[in-house]
Amino acid sequence: MRRWHKPIPLSSLLKARVPDTPGVFMLLAHEADLSSVLKIAPARSLRKAFERELEPADGYQPVLPEALMYFETVTETAEAERLLTAYRRKHGKNPALNSPF
Repeated sequence: MRRWHKPIPLSSLLKARVPDTPGVFMLLAHEADLSSVLKIAPARSLRKAFERELEPADGYQPVLPEALMYFETVTETAEAERLLTAYRRKHGKNPALNSPF
């Protein structure tokens, strides 16, 4: 059974709260709003993904994420694709920070 962990604010002080294991993460625009999904992605290391998201990417971003939530799984790519497909089916498009391809 999948168990999502509570959203963790994007702060370098909190990176130790994220495990160094494979999983799927979601970036949220607002920590308290679980429907404010900006990105769904797999990660071989959830902690490294968290650290990457602390630094905003160069160039335009429609909105900066505020928090990250995750669940651990060994089938991170398949799970992330399943979640993206469900998101696209419900909203008709990818989350704002996911590539349209």
